[in-house]
Amino acid sequence: MKSICILAVMAVAAWATVQESSTQPAPAKKAAPKTTPKPAAKTTVKTAPAPRKTATPAARAIVEIPKDAKEISPGLYRWVDPKGQAWIYNKTPFGLMSGPEPPKEPETVPTDWKVFDEGDSLTFERPWPFSGTKRWTVKKTELSPMETAVWKRSQPDAPKP
Repeated sequence: MKSICILAVMAVAAWATVQESSTQPAPAKKAAPKTTPKPAAKTTVKTAPAPRKTATPAARAIVEIPKDAKEISPGLYRWVDPKGQAWIYNKTPFGLMSGPEPPKEPETVPTDWKVFDEGDSLTFERPWPFSGTKRWTVKKTELSPMETAVWKRSQPDAPKP
């Protein structure tokens, strides 16, 4: 109840400040230097209204999703143009947005992991903020790409003949 009262008081205060600023007189304009008026013939000239500014043809063009674009996720499409450039199209509540696909950066192989070979499986160890180290075991046939890269990095290079 208190929060409703406080909100109402703040709304009234904001409304009052808006009313005060709108009732204040406008600042007086500086008087222009007086010059002697020249007699002019009294004619009324009607001018045509200024033409409206319209959007350029490029801005008026409606962007559409190409027919051969592939849907990545709901409302998100990927399309490769004839030059080989990949484009991302995104349906938003405000219309369709498009832009070039950002380049993918390769994942870095962690250097602080340790690997222990245990026959048909591997045991990995890595630093962990909660218990010091995290340890897990994975079969060699079920390795993730990151675990495979760490395992290859930990193996000694074979001597070249």
